[in-house]
Amino acid sequence: MSYVKIQRSIFQPIEDLIKIGVYKNEQEAISALVHDQAMLKVEHFKNNIKKMENKYNMAFSDFEAKINKTVNKENFEEWDDYILWESYVKTLQYWSKMA
Repeated sequence: MSYVKIQRSIFQPIEDLIKIGVYKNEQEAISALVHDQAMLKVEHFKNNIKKMENKYNMAFSDFEAKINKTVNKENFEEWDDYILWESYVKTLQYWSKMA
């Protein structure tokens, strides 16, 4: 098991939440906060993906196929959007595992 050294002052807000009964202990508080952060990230990346789906009127997999079929005619805006959209999809997958 590995550990990360963190200054005690970082935990003050967590300790306050434990004192007022929001959480039972530090482990529960940190787990809940990480889960909440993951949920926010999931929502953020879902919204970004939805914007791209609306912009191109298709799902990422269809857009990826379109990009891969493009030969001798590169559209830089679409290529940039592809890279960005792909990062949204991968990051959503990562945060979804933690949510």
